[in-house]
Amino acid sequence: MKFWWLTDFRRLAEERSAIDALAGEGWFALGDWTLDGYRLALDGVISARGAEYPVRLIYPDQFPLVPAWVEPREEARWSDHQYGEGVLCLQHRPDNWTAAVRGADMLRSAYDLLSIESPLGQDGEKVRAPSEHNVGALQAYEWGANPVLVSAGCSARLLAASAEDVRAVRFLTVDDVWPIVLHDAEDRVSVRRPPGTDFTVWRTEIPVFIAPVKVAKIEDRAALVAAAPWSDDEIAAINACEAGAAIFTGGDSLRVYHLFNDGGMALRRVYVLPDDSAARSGRASVAKRVAVVGAGSVGSKIAASLVRSGVAALTIIDGDVMLPGNIERHELDWRDVGFRKASGLKRRLLNIAPGADIKVVEQNLNWQRSAKTHAWQVDELAACDVIVDATGDAATALFLGAIAAANARAFVSVEVFEGGIGALVARSVPAQSPPFEKGRAAFLAWCAEQPAARPTSGVKRYEALAEDGTPMTADDAAVSVAAAHAARAILDIVDGAEVSTDWLLIGLKKAWVFDGHGATIRLNVGAAPAAEDGGDDEDDDAAVAEEGQALGLKLLRTYVDALKNSA
Repeated sequence: MKFWWLTDFRRLAEERSAIDALAGEGWFALGDWTLDGYRLALDGVISARGAEYPVRLIYPDQFPLVPAWVEPREEARWSDHQYGEGVLCLQHRPDNWTAAVRGADMLRSAYDLLSIESPLGQDGEKVRAPSEHNVGALQAYEWGANPVLVSAGCSARLLAASAEDVRAVRFLTVDDVWPIVLHDAEDRVSVRRPPGTDFTVWRTEIPVFIAPVKVAKIEDRAALVAAAPWSDDEIAAINACEAGAAIFTGGDSLRVYHLFNDGGMALRRVYVLPDDSAARSGRASVAKRVAVVGAGSVGSKIAASLVRSGVAALTIIDGDVMLPGNIERHELDWRDVGFRKASGLKRRLLNIAPGADIKVVEQNLNWQRSAKTHAWQVDELAACDVIVDATGDAATALFLGAIAAANARAFVSVEVFEGGIGALVARSVPAQSPPFEKGRAAFLAWCAEQPAARPTSGVKRYEALAEDGTPMTADDAAVSVAAAHAARAILDIVDGAEVSTDWLLIGLKKAWVFDGHGATIRLNVGAAPAAEDGGDDEDDDAAVAEEGQALGLKLLRTYVDALKNSA
């Protein structure tokens, strides 16, 4: 635990000052500063359109890097802009948060929401506040829907009645998920074609029945038979079927019913896929926990390497879903298609080391969701000894680097350059190297000084364009090399070995700053920051800091007393 309110007295005083100012506006009655567990909290009452709303403002342990939230003091359902009977979904959320936003801003946003909707008020018609809800397909991916996965090309051909030899492969149920993959003759031309029943014993092909009609909801097998002009043979087969897929192609999208035993059937949700053009390591199982953010091609290989090398405690964070196109570079394979990558990777790692302690967070940290959920997930991350960024996303890397620096954790970020020309492994170790943010600034400045620019990005991920316009794509070898170097850097940190503060650029092709495969550049990005000496600014604001210190120490005594009383 970080206890930010004991380490950042200036921010604590500023938070209280901003909230005190709200009390003079007439709509907020200030209550007591308190603790919600170990988190700083403030009770108060919001008055809006004749009604009173007892609320609690809660600051997460990683504040201000992670947003505060407002919730009813007692569980209550006030708005559709609310997670259950708890956290209100306000203007400032995990997906748009900045450290400049204060708790006072969260309270004002809550007041605006309650003023518009007036859930407890008696004056006038109830209205719903405008929504900024933006949940992507991955976040909305529903396991309980038992997905049907189909390529964009196959889906288009089915809708155009041009698909030939359509087949369905049903997977064995794992984690209550029962995926079905649809494919046609054109899909099977690809080297990465879907597997048939001879690929593994736990997947079977099931009969497919296709009707070019548009249907509404179908309740039972009899209604399904009556919904389309099936032939007599098809009707007999449908009625007798104990494993099959009925596909209706008459609308704008596919509608698929799964037929199973005893005349049962269920509507499936269709997901159209994008087109896809330790024993020998000499290391005993270590107690340190490593967080790997990003379970894609790089992250999955890093995780597998760490487990094989004796790291037995991992936290995997990723909300992505494993798709057929990922197999080309990923540690996972067809057995995991249709599942969340993080859960699939957990199963894979437990097959390598059954006794490993693998925690999984099946969400991306930049998704729009409850600030409370976001806070505990980042707390889980901050509790790890080493934080690894394998997302390939600069904004996420900077956020993770900030979390690592704020919690004195070692940080490693790995990036595969487009086209597979090379890779970057960046390290930031407390007291040994500068924070990641400063290191990245030094790296970008160095890049700007080079006579040649990095190759232009192509259309696809990991793709770049050569000087003549020819696409270059990072293959599995390039990803594996990058992952291996990153794993080596992580293991050195875990082992307590002497770690270089240089950032490592690994060349895999003759391009940009690399003269060929094997070229290595060690980049000095600066020294570790000197210990803070107070400075003029802190002297000028000593009174403000002392005020925050007094409040922080008071809250600490409250927290200690609560622990004693609960013992």
